[in-house]
Amino acid sequence: MFCGHCGALVQAGQVFCSNCGQALTGAVASSPAASPPSAPSAAPPPSLTAQTSPMSSSTAVAKPSRVAQDIRVLGILWIIYSALRLIPGMAMLVLGRAHFPFLLAPFPVRLHGLAGPLLSMLGLTFSGLAIAGIIAGLGLMSYNSWARILIIILACINLIHIPFGTALSIFTFWVLSSSGAEREFQRLHASQ
Repeated sequence: MFCGHCGALVQAGQVFCSNCGQALTGAVASSPAASPPSAPSAAPPPSLTAQTSPMSSSTAVAKPSRVAQDIRVLGILWIIYSALRLIPGMAMLVLGRAHFPFLLAPFPVRLHGLAGPLLSMLGLTFSGLAIAGIIAGLGLMSYNSWARILIIILACINLIHIPFGTALSIFTFWVLSSSGAEREFQRLHASQ
């Protein structure tokens, strides 16, 4: 039988393709007219042996695809979350530089000179963290090792941003700290 997705040789009873990891619902059985029957003792051609993997059990193939999918989802979530965090950061940066007198009305006169630089500093901090999150999300989707480290650092910082930052941080730790995730992440990076 051959995989309907990538065309690799698969064994009977195999649930997932050992080459591409796809479910074998679209597997195509080799027809007797397409290839002559071979003797049971004959070895398969070397080109087909190179495509098959010794990891033919369904659990060994399913786990890497789960980690790869979770890492992709995690990268997309970090990009979206960071883009949304960039909006208030830029707003604080603009309001800190604009000197709108009505914004300073609730504060005592002594703090009017401090409010603008404080808003600018907070806006710069939020914007910097948001830009770092977007860059790290893009790097994570490309399976770069520096992005994994940066995402973990940003997840530690975002734990205090209840509820969405905390939820995203917990999901980040779950994806990147699960058993075998670092080894699988490095394998995915090497295959790119």
